[in-house]
Amino acid sequence: MATVGMAANPTALPREATATREAVLDATVAEMTRTGLRKLSLVEVARVAGVSRQTVYRYFRDRDELVAAVVHRDEEATLEAARAATASIADVREALQVGIAVVLRRAREHPNLDSLLAKEAALVVPFLTSPWSPVLRVARPVLEELVAERLPQLPVGRLRVFADAVARLLVSYTVSPPDQPIDEVAGALADICVNGLVP
Repeated sequence: MATVGMAANPTALPREATATREAVLDATVAEMTRTGLRKLSLVEVARVAGVSRQTVYRYFRDRDELVAAVVHRDEEATLEAARAATASIADVREALQVGIAVVLRRAREHPNLDSLLAKEAALVVPFLTSPWSPVLRVARPVLEELVAERLPQLPVGRLRVFADAVARLLVSYTVSPPDQPIDEVAGALADICVNGLVP
């Protein structure tokens, strides 16, 4: 699998190029919905986006990087929603519960995730769980930020281990959703996390 390169970073692009990149990502989502991941064609993505195939390759080295960028964009939006939902919550346990619930709910409401996991898990799961996963790379610092703002005395090493563990836990629940109601699961996970975090 390819790693996510500089082309996946929209902040490094001028406004017009960012708009083109977003159009390519939107077209990728549309094609993934229509054909699935295995049959995803960069030629069709370019056609749907209204650009040349060469333009697609200008932003993304290959299909893996393109799909990783779609995952990264979804994850950024989810974590921004979690940040907004927890911004005014001072209590670390309550903030974790709310943040976890946002992540799990958005995963359940994702238009493509269940279908892709059911039909093409072998292709989808590496984008979520591999060491280069954009999900883990984005989620860890958000979790570190959430906890550090509320428990500034926590040692950095403990904070990083905690953020990594919770990020991996959320990915696991995304790949294999629980049967219980989301708010109930979020509350239980927040209890477990905070009990392990605070001596």
